[in-house]
Amino acid sequence: MVPLAGAPGLVRPSVREPAAAGGPDAPLRIEVAMPRRLFDRLTGHDDAPRCRYDEHVGLAEFVAEPGLAHERPASQITQLFARIADALADEGREVSWIPAGALRLLSGDGAFEADASFYLDPGAERAVRQIDGYVDVRTGLPPPDLVVEIDRRRRSRHKLAPYFRMGVKEAWTWHRKDGVGIWTLDAGAAEGFRPVLSSAVLPGLTRADLAPLCRQGDPLEQARRSRRLARRVAARILDASLG
Repeated sequence: MVPLAGAPGLVRPSVREPAAAGGPDAPLRIEVAMPRRLFDRLTGHDDAPRCRYDEHVGLAEFVAEPGLAHERPASQITQLFARIADALADEGREVSWIPAGALRLLSGDGAFEADASFYLDPGAERAVRQIDGYVDVRTGLPPPDLVVEIDRRRRSRHKLAPYFRMGVKEAWTWHRKDGVGIWTLDAGAAEGFRPVLSSAVLPGLTRADLAPLCRQGDPLEQARRSRRLARRVAARILDASLG
């Protein structure tokens, strides 16, 4: 950050340009290093369209339009959540989920916004449904059981440790190069978390199950795959609750 000429106390935001042409998301997104208070003044506290502030790294992110590399896996995972909830509802079990962009979490580590959040306990979801602004977990509001981060260029692993410190049980990530990751708390690991092959929050679901849903493919086949997977996961959840 550099001072603005003739304006004592003001700073010029440091702009991080998108990657060179060639990546599918390069021209769509720009990051600007600035203080949180300046971002709030410019955007009306996150009310401006398609922007967010990552307090953990001090970057404001502005997106001109969604990129397919981000929207496709986010949409597939969102649809999977809905199908699992529908399958459980058919069996008399209520499940609630919050879609991408709907939940902002605040903790001692700063403010974070996952691309999707999932509550297994409908009562916990109802407790935060009417919150206007950030869900401050320091006040006793429940964190989601599962968060999902769909990465474009910059990997979001720096967010995982804060999520787990909030009380999140599991995190999923997707990156064009790294593919799908399922992460769980591990106090003994260097970063405080570790990768696993299968989900504990949604039993019966593995990395191998998620990977085809997040890749580009035939929409009809992906929908069939998603429905089969949702029914299988719902059955495992019901079996676990009965056991």
